Amino acid sequence: MKRVLVLLSSLISVPAFAQTSATLAGRVADTSGAVLPGVTITAVHLGRTISRTGVTDADGRYVLAALPVGTYEVRAELSGFKPVARTGIALTVGQAAALDFSLEVGGLVETVAVVGVAPPVNTRTGELSYLVDSSAIEQLPLNGRNYTDLAFLQPGVTPFPFRDGGSVVAHGLGMSVNGQDPRANVYLLDGTLLNDMTNGPAGSAAGTALGTETVQEFRVETNAYGAEFGRMSGGQLNVITKSGSNTLRGSAYQFHRNDALDAKNYFDTTGKPTFTRNQFGVTAGGPVKTDKLFYFAGYEGLRENLGRTITSAVPDLNARRGLLPDAANPGQLLNVGVQPAVAPYVNAYPAPNGANLGDGTALHSFQFDQRIDQNFLQGRIDYNLTPSTQMFARYTFDDADQRLPADYPQFPRTFVSSNQFFTAELKQTYTSNLLGTYRLGYSRTRVGQDVQANTTLPPFAAGRGVMGNIDVGGLQRFGTQSSGNLRLRQDVASLQADLVWNRGRHLLRIGGLAEHYTQDMVNPTFSLGTYTFANLRALLLNTPTSFIGLTPTASFERHWPFWIAGGYVQDEFRVHPRVTLTAGIRYEFMSMPIDEGGRDSALVALTDRTALTGRLYEGPDYNNVSPRVGFSWDVTGDGQTAVRGGYGLYYATNSSQNLIVTVTNPPQTPRVVYQAPTFPNPPFERASGLSIR
Repeated sequence: MKRVLVLLSSLISVPAFAQTSATLAGRVADTSGAVLPGVTITAVHLGRTISRTGVTDADGRYVLAALPVGTYEVRAELSGFKPVARTGIALTVGQAAALDFSLEVGGLVETVAVVGVAPPVNTRTGELSYLVDSSAIEQLPLNGRNYTDLAFLQPGVTPFPFRDGGSVVAHGLGMSVNGQDPRANVYLLDGTLLNDMTNGPAGSAAGTALGTETVQEFRVETNAYGAEFGRMSGGQLNVITKSGSNTLRGSAYQFHRNDALDAKNYFDTTGKPTFTRNQFGVTAGGPVKTDKLFYFAGYEGLRENLGRTITSAVPDLNARRGLLPDAANPGQLLNVGVQPAVAPYVNAYPAPNGANLGDGTALHSFQFDQRIDQNFLQGRIDYNLTPSTQMFARYTFDDADQRLPADYPQFPRTFVSSNQFFTAELKQTYTSNLLGTYRLGYSRTRVGQDVQANTTLPPFAAGRGVMGNIDVGGLQRFGTQSSGNLRLRQDVASLQADLVWNRGRHLLRIGGLAEHYTQDMVNPTFSLGTYTFANLRALLLNTPTSFIGLTPTASFERHWPFWIAGGYVQDEFRVHPRVTLTAGIRYEFMSMPIDEGGRDSALVALTDRTALTGRLYEGPDYNNVSPRVGFSWDVTGDGQTAVRGGYGLYYATNSSQNLIVTVTNPPQTPRVVYQAPTFPNPPFERASGLSIR
């Protein structure tokens, strides 16, 4: 899938994007406006005292690329001129900041200092992106303390919630960028992939993202981004975590909510449901060795108990004795009896405790405590190996489970998730104008669903452990859902290298990325089976309409390995002191996922009688070439107003959701449908009585 984007924007202050760092560039002149070559520009990170040095070229221009995010002091020095120091320069993730200097004639012993310089406008690229900085994360109200909610403050970004859906797949909170598919976005943590198996955000089973206190800032890239970004065609959300510094800092917090001031809902006939929510945590960061080795770590826990009142229809007391309203004689009861085979199932429905509906059913209400238990842990180490070599490593762990109700109290479900992310990054300054960034990443996302049947009723299919479902017209589904315990696991190992070379009026970027995916699945959808009865009368008479399920020999497991690789080259060319052109090209390749056990199968056409087995996709193709161009015009020449534009061709990888649904395809996993089956034992051995779906 591909898309083409064209963007033209007149902007006051929108910085550009890079994966984990920032770029600082500018022009140095004397008080008469004449450019000054040979000026030494030094940027010092105030928290960790690392520095980067550059020299202005013949046009008085300098570029300091791949700077770690943070607050800087920037100095400009040239023999015969007074040095100038700008302090409080805050550089954010992906920012392409412009900072000019004007030097006065004077001695080196005199220094001109300027404090609290405002962040400059992006006058270098045509990308459209939005920064959520540390002050916004700390000061803006967040219901549930989910920092990703702040992305929705940006134009073109709208929420796409998965939390209240009936499936654990893509559980969490997604977003749609400029109308794109919510699964077309890339989520990065310090440059390492966060996406789960369905290309959604790696949300937890609790449907939230913890760790707000460990986030420094994040940027949402929405349009016309450069050639260094690939994988998908939607937005790019890049989160940068906090690092330690020479100053010891930390926090401890607890947020508590309860039902003390809540009113009872009209439908809460059994009393006001309970509600308690406790969200708590600690962080700490500082130096292990001053100016050399730093640490930052954080823990956050969430404990929530949300009481819910569930109301469903059940057979009334007369129906349990085989007596149903007689439609031909209003007010009279008709004795249809209760067949022995269905009697245990009819009696398993909860007793009515609400209004009688007059059709043989009545209401039953019960309270359910929907519990969330989530733990988040993150640790990061930063090491200044030499003045020209810096590195960091970070590990993140997020484990959660959420207990959810069904229509009847015997069949609760539990969503579970366990996510782990690791990043190690090395930044190497080879010369003042050549820098390299090398990143090793690993992520494991694991989601699942556990079903329960608090009943002694046997399973419909031998060996499945718990009973399946009974669908009766006029009643809610009675059972565990049609799926057994579900597990989806994705492992991604990645290696990325990027070089930045500043040569005259050109800023060249070149890099590549290789990711190996392993997707493992146990997807027993339909494995427990579902009986369908037209109405309550049909249930009492034991005349089911159909049964749908998987045969006892069906295979639920799949293992799909594949590769994604890409490379790019891009040039930022300063054609004029106030005009910059950006041109780049990216190439990407994705191998096709093929089950290691050869169990893939699909119908090429819906009318086919025989499934295609062995592989699901044709290809791969080798023509995923993505050109990217952009421009930026500093209208007034003072860095306060810019007109920017861009064009890009973007490709999106297929969502693994397409793979998930094929697990129940024949012949490896035949889904059978019986018409007028026996109950409660479907005749799997009766080949003539089934059809394959």
